[in-house]
Amino acid sequence: MDHGSRIECTVEEYRRGMVRLQDEYDEMKRQSSADNGAALLEAIERVETEREEHARLEAEERERAAAEAREQREVIARALALRRSKDVVTPTDDDDPEGEYYRRESWLI
Repeated sequence: MDHGSRIECTVEEYRRGMVRLQDEYDEMKRQSSADNGAALLEAIERVETEREEHARLEAEERERAAAEAREQREVIARALALRRSKDVVTPTDDDDPEGEYYRRESWLI
């Protein structure tokens, strides 16, 4: 075998090795991007789940605050109604000792 053919064989062997290494590298990139994609999808799902949980908790807090406000309004309304019911004056002339003075039949003392 002469030097030229030996060099050609070596170059061809080198090219085949480079093609094999490039294929392995491309496969590793595809695998890595697939793994990164899966990790990215998991992260997105986790964030979305956390966002949904946060929204649920906020909705519960709003409902609780609304219920408390409604309860306070009801308590205030009951207190006002009670106060108004005590503000109403009912005639009590029969039980009033001063009223007897003004209801006398005779004003001659």
